[in-house]
Amino acid sequence: MVDNWLSELTDEVTKQMLFSVIEKKEKWERLKIKVKVLQVFTSVGFAVFFIYIVWKLIIPNETITSVTAAFLGRLEHLYILLLLFTSYGGILFYKNKCDKAEGEFHALRCEIIQKSADLWRGEQEWNERHKWFEIMKTKYGINLFYENS
Repeated sequence: MVDNWLSELTDEVTKQMLFSVIEKKEKWERLKIKVKVLQVFTSVGFAVFFIYIVWKLIIPNETITSVTAAFLGRLEHLYILLLLFTSYGGILFYKNKCDKAEGEFHALRCEIIQKSADLWRGEQEWNERHKWFEIMKTKYGINLFYENS
């Protein structure tokens, strides 16, 4: 979460923009983790289910009709497929949310970079801004020095 070092800033707009960019970065990171967990769960689930189908249904049965009958003969197979495809849908849903959060984060980060002259107006503030940028980079992984990084 956001620390109190930002409270030393005198300008409320600057403080609010830095708080917002930190929150957007944290939201983006949480969504990336959610997507990764769902991807692992779904991949492992599909692999295990595929191995089960091969060993328990395809190898013992000789024809496609007997494999199909054995597959459809147990309702659990359809429930497992429903669960796996639902988790795949969850991946797509959270991936879209993650992409949107990333876009919002980068847009705000670039806005801060472009408006640096307005946010740090005084000469002393302008000369001290690199300290804030360094803190944001080391503590939160947010680069405010350049737009394209």
